[in-house]
Amino acid sequence: MKIKYDFHIHSALSPCADNDMTPVNIVAYAKFNGLDMIAVADHNAIENVETAIAAGKAYGVTVVPAVEVQTAEDIHVLCLFKTFEQLKNFHRTLSFPDIKNNEEIFGEQLIVDEDDNITGRLENLLLVSSTISSGNLPSEVKKYGGIAIAAHIDREANGMVQILGAVEECYDVVELSLKADKETVDYYGNRYKLLIDSDAHTLDQIGDRSELDLRENSIEALFEYLTGEQI
Repeated sequence: MKIKYDFHIHSALSPCADNDMTPVNIVAYAKFNGLDMIAVADHNAIENVETAIAAGKAYGVTVVPAVEVQTAEDIHVLCLFKTFEQLKNFHRTLSFPDIKNNEEIFGEQLIVDEDDNITGRLENLLLVSSTISSGNLPSEVKKYGGIAIAAHIDREANGMVQILGAVEECYDVVELSLKADKETVDYYGNRYKLLIDSDAHTLDQIGDRSELDLRENSIEALFEYLTGEQI
């Protein structure tokens, strides 16, 4: 079946995202635009994911547990998991520099509940690099049942191809932005499993044009497609 998706959406927890990017708003907007499956993938943080998953169940949208990790080389990697528990256990292994956020410069980092109430703020800046390298990240993610995806490789900022010159051999899945041209889509689509996501930081940026042919609308079916392994 055809599944419309967007697996790279930032919530209000990411300092560069709008404050109206609450988990519930994201899911409701996705539903309104006909999306079947999404992921809230904040910069180096996961505090709004569980609320998004609950909202997804209420709205009938499958929400994949996710995070966007910034590696030691400043490369962005989208990490998807089957369960929130797997995501949480993986996230605990990451280390980041202890740098406080300046909200006036970088923006607020808001934790939001199912009623759109602000329940907290993360004090440490999320727009930093972790200590893990891009080459070691896929195996670490796999230990916890997830898959690491080289994010927006057609972009200069924080893209693996721009920084390293190529996609590392340990990556089987890559992500392109919605702005990727046909030649780029064809090139990477012939060599890798390919996702095309929005990297949305505002509600109107959430993508509604990407589709996958899956056996059903489920996280298990998504992982079967991405890994080639039946679950």
